[in-house]
Amino acid sequence: MHVPFHPMIAHFPMALTFILPVLILVFAYMIRINKMTPRGWLIIVGLQLVVTITGYVALESGETEEHTVSKVVAKDYIHEHEEAAEIFVGSTVIALVVSIGAFFLRKELQLPIKAAVAVISLVSCYLAYRTGTLGGELVYKYGAASAYAVGVESQPEGILPTPGLNTSESPMPVDENESLKADDNDYGTGDESESDDEVKQED
Repeated sequence: MHVPFHPMIAHFPMALTFILPVLILVFAYMIRINKMTPRGWLIIVGLQLVVTITGYVALESGETEEHTVSKVVAKDYIHEHEEAAEIFVGSTVIALVVSIGAFFLRKELQLPIKAAVAVISLVSCYLAYRTGTLGGELVYKYGAASAYAVGVESQPEGILPTPGLNTSESPMPVDENESLKADDNDYGTGDESESDDEVKQED
């Protein structure tokens, strides 16, 4: 069975997205009250970069699997999920750019910009939730996972069904003794033919 890569990576950026808004506010406040050096903000930048990269990888892997899934799910549902994922990744890119810009601003200007990053991250949370919901519907509502299910192997050609077994080539059970029963259309045995010849010679 082929296990697709997309669901393995797709959950990582979504989970991290829901953690980031809290971390952003905590780091911004700690830097504001001088409990953390300004360089500590680079941790937020790094996490935001991870979200963007893994989100992009998940997006690309989903497009790779589209051909397989489209065999069992309508393309309209797939494209809806794909478009939601593109918007989500776009929001993470915006949050990444703004968070980088906040690092280079003067300290007195950083707090409102960092607050804006937190707001953008909250929007990303909603977009991640919507993307995940549509992806879940593909799997659990429309049966996308069935595209990767292992089919039942058919019986090799050229092999006759075994008497008494209910096989695909023998839909009804076969009585093993049935083949031993005499057919009405069968010709007489060799002994009967020899007896008839002897009677004719005596005549």
